[in-house]
Amino acid sequence: MGRRAQHAPKLATIGFCLIFVLVGVLGTFAHLIPAIAGFSGELIGIWSFIVATVVILAGIFFEGI
Repeated sequence: MGRRAQHAPKLATIGFCLIFVLVGVLGTFAHLIPAIAGFSGELIGIWSFIVATVVILAGIFFEGI
């Protein structure tokens, strides 16, 4: 049987996610990100939160990320 285990994400993965969370906060709550290519700053912020969540979860469940 395969063993299920959780791993600690690498420091680079954590830093990458922190940048996306910062973009999410600036876009969603502070309204400091302008509309880019027809997407509002709020939408960019929401997608930044989603990307950060997916990447950090990948770092937890897959070793080496």
